Amino acid sequence: MKRRQFMHNISIDTLSVIARQCIALTCLQRFCLQHALDHPALSAFTGHVWKVAQLAPGDFAAWECGFAALAVNGMGDPWPDDIRMAIPGHLLGTLEELVQHVLETSACSWYGDDLPASRRQLEAVLAICARHDVAVPQLAHYAQHDAALRGGWGPVLSDEEVRAWQALI
Repeated sequence: MKRRQFMHNISIDTLSVIARQCIALTCLQRFCLQHALDHPALSAFTGHVWKVAQLAPGDFAAWECGFAALAVNGMGDPWPDDIRMAIPGHLLGTLEELVQHVLETSACSWYGDDLPASRRQLEAVLAICARHDVAVPQLAHYAQHDAALRGGWGPVLSDEEVRAWQALI
């Protein structure tokens, strides 16, 4: 564990849930780029998850409900056949697992402060990336001085901060 933390300059434990979610999402997008996986359902999922970075407290319930309308939602629902057939068979299971871990990086703490579970979910994302030679972003790029705000969720990001984090894909 210490070796992995050193590689990324900082400990996952110092990152907000929003930062962890955005790192996991960046890893998913890098995985898709590396393997030339492009499907509107994956784009819809990543676009929806990125919204977490700027959710006001009153917007959370609507954002959470929005996952139900997605063909790929990370909640263990079976993917439609057209999506499954568009993904190479040798990557499908891994991609489904990765999407689920990406969502769970924040979902495990939606109704509580399970920061250790959030860390474990991000570690699972990082492990999948390592197995598939997908470059992981430097965690230090996502550090926030006030990461402990809002029960460890950290501050809502500005448009500029979201653009900067999305540029790390």
